[in-house]
Amino acid sequence: MVQYSGIPTFLPVTNSQQQLVAICPDFGSLESAVIFDTLQDWKSREFFEKLSSVQWLIGCPDLQGIPCDIHTRLPAAKIVLCIPEVLCGDLENQVRLRHFLANGFRVVADQFASPLNLIWSETKHIAIDCKNGVPFYSKSWTQKLSSGIHWAKNLSSALEYEQAFSAGFKLFSGSYPYRPPSTNRTADGSARSRLLKLLGLVARDADSWELEDLFRQDTVLSFMLFKLVSSAAFAQTVKVSSFGQAINLLGRRQLQRWLQLLLYARQQDQPGALNPLMPRAAFRASMMEALCQKFGGSKDELDAAFMIGMFSLLDKLFDSELKDVLQPLNLDEKILSALLNRTGLLGACLNFVEIADLSRTEEFESQISKLELDAGSYYECVLHAYSWVNQVCRDM
Repeated sequence: MVQYSGIPTFLPVTNSQQQLVAICPDFGSLESAVIFDTLQDWKSREFFEKLSSVQWLIGCPDLQGIPCDIHTRLPAAKIVLCIPEVLCGDLENQVRLRHFLANGFRVVADQFASPLNLIWSETKHIAIDCKNGVPFYSKSWTQKLSSGIHWAKNLSSALEYEQAFSAGFKLFSGSYPYRPPSTNRTADGSARSRLLKLLGLVARDADSWELEDLFRQDTVLSFMLFKLVSSAAFAQTVKVSSFGQAINLLGRRQLQRWLQLLLYARQQDQPGALNPLMPRAAFRASMMEALCQKFGGSKDELDAAFMIGMFSLLDKLFDSELKDVLQPLNLDEKILSALLNRTGLLGACLNFVEIADLSRTEEFESQISKLELDAGSYYECVLHAYSWVNQVCRDM
């Protein structure tokens, strides 16, 4: 029996553009008092400063465990208290809820299940568990509470996401990115081929003219290259006038990582929105890199770890066997083995990373124990990973 460590997984919560806007730590069965002690520890680790654009959706199984002076200990503007709706009907609890609201916290009526009447008349925001589908009464409440930021949880497919979006929800979480619609596959086979060929050229350090030739064949790819080089992330003051200059300014290592991301970015059928798989792939890649660094990996090993995380979702993206998608890339055997057979340290890290942004299970406890990863190291890796996801969502 694996002993419960109290270390949470971190679930990403996105908006309709599939940008990361919030994180929901899954603490399992911990009581509120322990959860808020953990949040204070995170504050000392500068969680809230380092992920300044992200909100924290904190599930609170009881109100008595939340300190009344919590507004003096934590940044109220960053934390949303998710209180089970059934607790909101208690008059004593309502007094505490108003106290938290008066001190800058927002309150979500979690596990909302009222088809007709509000349990608490002051409810403004709701969160509905959609593990059994989007409830029929959802749309009526999102319309009645039209100023609220409503959250659809545990969406398991692209179809459920579309239903939640149509029902008026603004926040979305769950495993739905891993079950994309069939219409969201690569429509342009030549574009996919060019991206895979570019990755192969960069991997073997091909001459710049070979890379430039492929960029010239794809208008959208060219636009994205110049957009990235001109972005705030690179803060270039030089005016870019050629493909070769853009490639040199970006650098081969960053170019390789950007192309890996672009495989996901190009698979979208909603104008202006990211592919839902992109933030998840970015998390896996950066989390793998951070773990590898914790275990003393070299620069080349860090790049391999990043690549493994990024490529681990290509089977979902292309609806094909992973080994078939990877075949044109001529990858190193060590990388292939980690991806396909979960061998070695990088394979073990991938097993862990695959469940680190999902609902908490005993398997998570088992995997973190196998890696002998302490809480502090794990939290640093999570911060690193979600910081990268944030940058990706901005730049892409």
